[in-house]
Amino acid sequence: MRRAAIAGVLWLCLGASMGAQATVGQTAAPDRPGPWVVDLRGATVSLPQDAAFFPDIPSSTAVPSRGYGLDVGAHIYVLQLGPARVGIGGMLLRARGTASPGEPDEDEKPSPTGLATTPDVAALLTTVGPQISMNFGSRAGWSYLSAGIGRARMSTRASRFVDEDDEDDVTAAQLIEHGSRSSLNFGGGARWFTRERLAVSFDVRFHIIGAGGEEPATPGSTLLAASVGVSLR
Repeated sequence: MRRAAIAGVLWLCLGASMGAQATVGQTAAPDRPGPWVVDLRGATVSLPQDAAFFPDIPSSTAVPSRGYGLDVGAHIYVLQLGPARVGIGGMLLRARGTASPGEPDEDEKPSPTGLATTPDVAALLTTVGPQISMNFGSRAGWSYLSAGIGRARMSTRASRFVDEDDEDDVTAAQLIEHGSRSSLNFGGGARWFTRERLAVSFDVRFHIIGAGGEEPATPGSTLLAASVGVSLR
């Protein structure tokens, strides 16, 4: 599945590059990408599922598998390398996911406390880092491949819930703040300028989050993010 997703990224970027070249052929000035750009996009990202990322909750608890949030970045384009324009910049991805217990059965007796036997769970992921990119196309629109190494942080929260065998036993709300981890990101996307300073843009990217932490220690995770929005220059 991971190989198929990587192949999909490369195919999308190739197609976007061909589209950008077609745009160049329709204009009189096939200028280079740049000179700078700011990205503002809505994003969705898969979230870690390992139990080590979450508080002490029942094994039947639903946990969020996907988060939604913002992907912002800024890049400048500094030199030409063969057919590609080299860019440097950075990105910030921040996304939140939630999961709640399912609706109780109609014949199920409600808890005297009004609490479910499993909690609501929320996860917040933040990853930030520099990037270097190879950009193909013209000032009117270009595709790119990029990568960078930065840091990632995740926190998870569980609401109060009751023990299904003893409804007088209420577990307090819990919060776990995981420390900063290394984060390698790589992927690609494209920008199409519908106006001189405004473009429609998308990005598809893998985030490889390193293992670490003292207590609780968490394993490494590979997350897939996709974002769509606008770019300004």
